[in-house]
Amino acid sequence: MKASTLKFPSHWKTEMSVRYIQVTDSNRKLVVLFPGKNYSCDKPTLHYAALAARECGYDILALEYGYQAARKELEYREIPQVIEDCEHAIRQVIGSYEEIVFISKSLGTVVAGEVHRRLGVRAEEIRHIYLTPISDTLPYIHETQAVVVYGTKDDVFPPGLASRLKASERLKIVPIPGANHVLETERVEESLEILRKLTVLYKEVLLGGAEDQD
Repeated sequence: MKASTLKFPSHWKTEMSVRYIQVTDSNRKLVVLFPGKNYSCDKPTLHYAALAARECGYDILALEYGYQAARKELEYREIPQVIEDCEHAIRQVIGSYEEIVFISKSLGTVVAGEVHRRLGVRAEEIRHIYLTPISDTLPYIHETQAVVVYGTKDDVFPPGLASRLKASERLKIVPIPGANHVLETERVEESLEILRKLTVLYKEVLLGGAEDQD
């Protein structure tokens, strides 16, 4: 296994530090992690996504956004710049991979969906796990082969939005009862159990549905 930090320019005039973990030199499987607005790839849901990916034999590209590297707040009008920066970084790495999974959180679900669209590849060529999507993510969800995970007490993704998701052959919907926007509850034991179930779900998706989530 080889771990490195790739540096890419950003709109914020500072370099993004992107972690790149290669399980083997000739690997053809890649997971790309898209953080949330204030939720880095070191936070629990994405940290364990990376661990599951590595265990399943995937290389990992863990993104950092330019405004995060610059320690600045993000303005809504700057989201296109976040997308552009991430597309550039991913294009430098993605060419040698045949099996690709995007795992994204919150704002990152929009970034992942738009990057997929800009790459110009078919829906089935990149699979998605959308964690706690936001309203702007909905068009991308229905364009892609995806699993959507959301908390039933997530104020950012209320029942009205959740009801617009329609399960299909390409879309699996996983509501987490009582969970908030970071997929936790007020009880630590419940939050840890959610994290365990998420990790099983990651492996199920990465291994092509070979594992049972129960």
